[in-house]
Amino acid sequence: MKRCTGILLAALVLACVGASSAPVSRQPGDSAAGPSGISRDPIDERAAELESAVRSDPSYPQLRDDLGRVYYLRARRALDEGRFADYQADLGRALDEWIESARLNPESPSPHTWMGIVAVYQGDLKRALRSFQNARRLEPRSWVAYTNLAQTLIYDDQLSAARRYLMKGQRRGAPPVVIELNEVLAAWRQGDMVEARDVFRSAYALNPEEVNTWDEAPVDDPIESFHDFMAYCCENPACGPYLEDECREMQLSVARRQVADETLLQELRLEMDRRRRLREIYRNRKDLKVEIAEPEATP
Repeated sequence: MKRCTGILLAALVLACVGASSAPVSRQPGDSAAGPSGISRDPIDERAAELESAVRSDPSYPQLRDDLGRVYYLRARRALDEGRFADYQADLGRALDEWIESARLNPESPSPHTWMGIVAVYQGDLKRALRSFQNARRLEPRSWVAYTNLAQTLIYDDQLSAARRYLMKGQRRGAPPVVIELNEVLAAWRQGDMVEARDVFRSAYALNPEEVNTWDEAPVDDPIESFHDFMAYCCENPACGPYLEDECREMQLSVARRQVADETLLQELRLEMDRRRRLREIYRNRKDLKVEIAEPEATP
């Protein structure tokens, strides 16, 4: 199955927005500018295209996955800009699309991968690991779930387990640069800066483009050195908070999500609803071994 992800969240915003197997195309003469020639936002434009495609073919799971991904990217941007209501709305839309994708194709790992990505961003590694394990169970031959699990375990300071999953991902065909970027994180986490720098140089030599598209947050400045890599992680709310001590040792500031209390409450409500709806989908599919935590009382 096509992914924008290699290492966890591995794509720039524009790369993810532009990469899709959905049957959507422009008409001759169309451009990214509106009638007045003013450039339109590429994420909003892609969302509109996918929304139109979903209306035309609502039973195609890949379209649902892609639309959910774009809503998630838009939600992250809204939160970065302090637009909490827009963040809540687009996060809810993203989850709706992935849950519908799971309903249409309960055997697909993709919705669980994206829900795991959201959990990492929201700071819930336990939930993220459960989602990535579900993706692994649904497609055990794919390397994607193994490297996602490995990175999440590095964030959780479970380095031995992370390296076991990296080995399994490698045996299933994970690109060497993906393995090495995870090894960079692990060495940095262990405090072995010599190893981290050496492995980063090797990863960069293998594929500079992959190094610069390894996470969902946009890269403002090119990642060309290990210091650039560390700074990028520390400035990314989906990475920096998990390596806070390591960032501070390098005198790098750590970016955190700035979330209002009401927004946190809405995230909790969405999570409870997500669990309830997924349990309804998988209740009669015990053969798939998908694990969904019991929904709690919605506040």
